Amino acid sequence: MADMARDEIPELRALRDEYDRARDALMTAIHEHLGKGEPNARIARSVDWSREYIARIRKERAESDDPQSAQSPQDDENR
Repeated sequence: MADMARDEIPELRALRDEYDRARDALMTAIHEHLGKGEPNARIARSVDWSREYIARIRKERAESDDPQSAQSPQDDENR
């Protein structure tokens, strides 16, 4: 649980912490299914998100897996 500010409502803080844990678990599972090659549309239907948002997650995942693609165009010019 995150440290509570002096004037936070404990019930709401607890629910927010639960939400954060659930979202982290969801993102981990989405990344696992992307790694297995599941189609964007199938993942999107499963979580009620758009195919485009899943595509963005897939792209960010691919870029983080490939250090070469994470370089800026300016880096290429400096080689």
